Amino acid sequence: MKKFMTLAVASILSMSAFAQDVYKQISKIKDYNEAYNLLKSNLGSMSAEEKAKCYNKLVDLAYDKVVKEQATITSNQMAAQFNTKAEPYDTVGLYNAVLQAIENGVKCDEFDNQPNEKGKIKPKFHKSNGDRLYPIRFHLINAGIYYQNTNEALAYKNLATYVDSNDYPLFAEQDKSKDASLTQMAYYAARFAYFAKEYDKAEKYADIAIKDTAMANDALQLKLAVMQNQLKTHEDSLNYVSKLKTIYASDETNDMVFSTICSMYISLNDKASLNEFVKAKLAKDPNNFTALAMSGQANMNEHKWDEAIADLSKAEEKQPENVAVIASIGNSYMYKAQEAAERATANGKRLSPDAEKVIIDVYKKAIEYLEKAKKLDKTMQYKNVWAYSLYTCCYRIYGADDPKTKETEAYTK
Repeated sequence: MKKFMTLAVASILSMSAFAQDVYKQISKIKDYNEAYNLLKSNLGSMSAEEKAKCYNKLVDLAYDKVVKEQATITSNQMAAQFNTKAEPYDTVGLYNAVLQAIENGVKCDEFDNQPNEKGKIKPKFHKSNGDRLYPIRFHLINAGIYYQNTNEALAYKNLATYVDSNDYPLFAEQDKSKDASLTQMAYYAARFAYFAKEYDKAEKYADIAIKDTAMANDALQLKLAVMQNQLKTHEDSLNYVSKLKTIYASDETNDMVFSTICSMYISLNDKASLNEFVKAKLAKDPNNFTALAMSGQANMNEHKWDEAIADLSKAEEKQPENVAVIASIGNSYMYKAQEAAERATANGKRLSPDAEKVIIDVYKKAIEYLEKAKKLDKTMQYKNVWAYSLYTCCYRIYGADDPKTKETEAYTK
């Protein structure tokens, strides 16, 4: 047993000596990648204290590179003022070094704050690393901009690190009150995360960006898109509506959230909830454009053409150049005319001249609004909501060979 204990102690001492040897080797290395690879291959045999020391040396190497390139940038700024020659600097090397310094600073801080052999936590590098690394965070923004058109993964990584680092324990004592870029960068990080389908991170960053008054609507729209992209089951959709209503309850003036809830009710075919929700909105805000448009759409779905026309006409008063609303009024008149014709000719009955005149007048009313929609739709962006309907109305009134019908037929192709 005594021999075994002696061997165990010797083994521990040997491992400690080996770890110290790794630290000595790293201390002599000038190349960051060489030092990094040496540490990575020997981490398993080192204590937390020794790992902290080695990671701190990696921070030193990366930080030295940052200082060197920053000095050149500062010198170039002075050169520009005095019209002297500027020196080239290593842009990519600078941005890589900033990431390396911060990432290794975080690892150093993790091990630096673990209990020592006496069970006490006595960090040696926390303050110095926090003080020197926090000021270089702004380079992460520059890197995000630099890589945005050439390497989206790196652009995303830099911006995400900038946002995430705001909550790093390493920077807990730093003054963050002057960081005016956090919410804006969070929005762009959320966009990158969204396109990378990292939806948890996208939602996290969007929640930070929502706090920015100037970007709140865009950030909320992105958050809603993130949430909607994760819907797979009927239960997911119901939960999504529940979350939307919670958001809406905090700001009932937000028409974007209101319309999204309405759209979800339509997709769920929950007509009762849609009608109740829209009526509650109109009771509080009778002239709300979004509520009127949604109510009009709901009435169209129910084939309540007069009610739809009434709601949509009120919506048009609020936005007189809204092509979709104007086309919907035209469509409502068209469908009203078609249904009137079907009723008048039910059971093989012939359409009377008086009934024909009434129906033709309704078709003409439809054409009036559909023509207006066509005139407003200068880029033909909404052609699908008015073109075929306009052709149908002209065909019904003027016949297939009439020039007006021929003209409108061209828009359907």
